[in-house]
Amino acid sequence: MIDKQTEIYKMFQGKQKLNEPMNKSTSILALQEILESEKGDPNKPSGFRSVKAPVTKVAASVENAQKLPICDKCGTGIVGVFVNLQNHHRQPECYVCTDCGTNLKQQGHFFVEDQVYCEKHAREQVTPPKGYDKVTMFPK
Repeated sequence: MIDKQTEIYKMFQGKQKLNEPMNKSTSILALQEILESEKGDPNKPSGFRSVKAPVTKVAASVENAQKLPICDKCGTGIVGVFVNLQNHHRQPECYVCTDCGTNLKQQGHFFVEDQVYCEKHAREQVTPPKGYDKVTMFPK
């Protein structure tokens, strides 16, 4: 359905003369008013408005930072998903073997002297007493 009352339709049909001003939408009128009000200041480039930078509230950001768990490996605050290892927190990208750097997500981990290792490197870190064999014990 075509709206035959629009200015563009009338112009295409030849019912409106080219010299005759077209009716303008309210958004165009508002934009023209803004541009005309800014013409008075020669220091401002046309089309730009001056705005204030956002102000950070120090008290709010300090409170939020204290609530974030801290990554045991890199020491940064963890936002989002993290790995909880017996009260040790790690970001998913920091959940890696201390020796080889392999991601432990699909392998599991072993603690040896407060360090996280894959099974291979955990075995290398532990020396059993003479006469005993190394046996891997998985947590229950």
